[in-house]
Parts: sequence; structure tokens; C-alpha cells
Amino acid sequence: MIVRRSNSYNRRIRTKVGVQGSHLLELRARRDSFTEERTHKINALLIKVIVLGLFLLLLFVGGRILLDKFFFTNPNYNIEHLEVSLDEVMTLEELKTLTGLHEGTNIFQVDLSAAEKILSDVPEVKKAHIERLLPNTIQVSLERRVPVFRLASSPEEALIPGKSFVVDQSGVLMIPKKIEPSLIELPLLLGIDQASLILGKPVKDEKFFFAIGLRDLLVNDQHPAPIMIRSFDLSREYCARVTDDGQAQFVFSEENLPAQVERLHKLLTHCQETGRQIETANLILEHNTPVTFRFNRHEGSPRSIQGSASNKKELAR
Repeated sequence: MIVRRSNSYNRRIRTKVGVQGSHLLELRARRDSFTEERTHKINALLIKVIVLGLFLLLLFVGGRILLDKFFFTNPNYNIEHLEVSLDEVMTLEELKTLTGLHEGTNIFQVDLSAAEKILSDVPEVKKAHIERLLPNTIQVSLERRVPVFRLASSPEEALIPGKSFVVDQSGVLMIPKKIEPSLIELPLLLGIDQASLILGKPVKDEKFFFAIGLRDLLVNDQHPAPIMIRSFDLSREYCARVTDDGQAQFVFSEENLPAQVERLHKLLTHCQETGRQIETANLILEHNTPVTFRFNRHEGSPRSIQGSASNKKELAR
């Protein structure tokens, strides 16, 4: 038996298929329209970027040509004057060799920061400053480091140009190229490990800063007859032995330096009043300061070689 479906059913099927097809066509049309619009926007953006890039390139090339014409290749801006204040750190020729600053060089082609860095790296230079003065002048000023100690392994070690070490107040290590009278008069600093020293870098040994603090107190001493320092011996961990130009030795510790310097004042005042000369003095002890005096023929007794207990108590008060 054959069953035929009704025409109404077939019509519903055809209608449903037709609706779905129209939706698909509409989606495809929208997608194509969106893709076309996006492509158009991208192309427009690329054109704008290309035009802007060409404009900037032309602006850069044109600006470079103008800068070269009016500044970088303009002979009016060539260096004609080098005004220098070198503080005896180096000669003018050494400055030119180090920095490349030469007459005839265009003033705008000089890298001032790089030149200052080169000069600041010289151990003897504490501060360097370079200034460009238009149209044709360069000013260079240097401030030298002032040595305060000469490092040595023994008091007998000679000061040799190009080999001996000196240090400034901040501990920066230097090697003087020539011997000047001021270097010969520098106090010796003994007991510093020289194996760890780096030229142009600060001394890292903590004992150095102890010596600097003690030196400052002694150098700035307001006593009428202060000691003239010849050496600081830091070979002992707990103290510093200071020798003056008369070979007298004074022992200091790191604790309470001002009080120790005050005891030294009393000793120096006593020597000034009595005419005695100190051989050794241990200023670490707060009471009964151990002191030995040199033999004085005018006193007529070997007892003057060493201070008596009563003298020690009197000096320590």
C-alpha cells in the first residue's frame, strides 16, 4: 500500500529550507561587507602612515642638511680657543691627547660628557668640568686631588716617581709621575695591605679611616707647639703609633680620640714649660699616662729619662 504525503507537508519543508537559505545569504553578505570595510580602513591607515613617514623623513633630511650647513660644518663654529685651568694635573698636550679637544674641531661635534668622564677617571683629578662657549671657545677646568699620606711598607722605603703610592683625604690611590717637595713632606702610612689596592679607587681598609680621623685632629691641633707628623704605623690591630719629626712616638687607640689628643696637649705643655723632650707616650690610658723622656744633661740625673709615677699622675690629670 502506497502512502502519499500531503502537499501541505511538502510546502512546509520547502518554506523552511527557503528561510534558512535566505539567512545564510544575508550572513554572507554582511561578512563580505564587514571584510570590505575593514580592508578599506586598513588601506587608509597604511596610506596615512606612509605619508607621515615620508614627511618625517623629508623633515629629518632637510633638518640635517640645514644643521650641517649652519652649525656642524660651519667654520665659524670651529674651536679656536682652549681656555684651560689644569691645576698642574696634566699639560695641555696631555689634555688634547686624552679628550680629542683640538683647535679646528667643530664645537658642536665635541662630546662634552664623554670628555668629562675621561678626565674624571684620571686618579689625580678630583673634579672635571668642560663648558662650550659659542661660537669658538671651550673651557676646561680641573681640580686635583691633594695627597695626605704616602703609603710605604717600611720607613726606609724611598719615594719613586711612577711607582710609589699616595692617597688623598678620601683614600683614592694615586701614583705621582714626578717628585715634588710637598710629596716628600707627606707622612708615611705604614701597615696597609698594598696587595688589595687599586689605582684610582679608594682604600677599603678600615684602619685607613682611623688614620685619617687621627691625622685631622693632629693637623688641626691649636696647641702652640703641635707635633709634626712623620709617620702613622697601623701594623698593630688595636692602635696607631705616630712618629714626629723628632722621632718621638705616640700611641693612640680608636676609642675617644679627642680625649687622647687632650692628654697629648698636657704633655706638650709640660715639655714646653720644662724643656723636656718626649721619647715615647702611650695616650690610650686615661690615668697614669706612661711617658718616657729623653735624657737631658741640664737635669743632671739619669732619672729624667723616664717620667716618675708622680709626674705621670700630674700629667694625666
